[in-house]
Amino acid sequence: MTFINHRSAFLKIFNTTARYHHRHKVFEDFVSSAAIALHNGVAHDAELETQYLSIIAGYEKEDVARMAELLGHVVMALDEHRCDFLGGVFMELELGDKYRGQFFTPWDVSRMMASMQLSGIDALMQGKDFITLQEPASGAGCMVIAFAEEFAQRGYTVSEQLWVSVTDVDPLAASMSYIQLSLCGIAAEVVTGNALTLERRRTLYTPLHYTARWAAKLGSAEQRAA
Repeated sequence: MTFINHRSAFLKIFNTTARYHHRHKVFEDFVSSAAIALHNGVAHDAELETQYLSIIAGYEKEDVARMAELLGHVVMALDEHRCDFLGGVFMELELGDKYRGQFFTPWDVSRMMASMQLSGIDALMQGKDFITLQEPASGAGCMVIAFAEEFAQRGYTVSEQLWVSVTDVDPLAASMSYIQLSLCGIAAEVVTGNALTLERRRTLYTPLHYTARWAAKLGSAEQRAA
């Protein structure tokens, strides 16, 4: 299946999933449970597991299976084409909340902005093993994914030379970021909180943060800087 096929399949399955719930709730529950499943696959958290079980308890068995299918299409779509898949389908499903300003940046705009940001990357990377990036209002992670794609196009290895810290005040947006950064192979911490007040209600680390031992790399860099 192509990227377009996976997107179409996602929309079709989503629209037939749990018709007894509001569409926004189904999307939010899918995103929350998918983020927990990805996290607990590498770093099990009992509190998150309890939250996961609480979410799926509100769905019939067939709909839980459909949610697993939805995640499968997200995985395969992002494997074929790195982009803001979830932000795109969220907007196409008209789930944006105008009162919260949940309107996600188009992918082409994000790529253009990332290209501009990386115009001097070669000079910045001189003498450095890696760089870090902070995104204080991550949305679904579109800007970070675009940055990582442009970074890779310039010959750098995202998994080894880029670590990201993203924050969003909205739990749904933060979970969307977590899923997509995880599946795009980006080492990151994803914070649900307020970057202005430094509030951190929840912090999750992507699988690559653990498997590539980024905690040790960051710690060593801090020691050298000190």
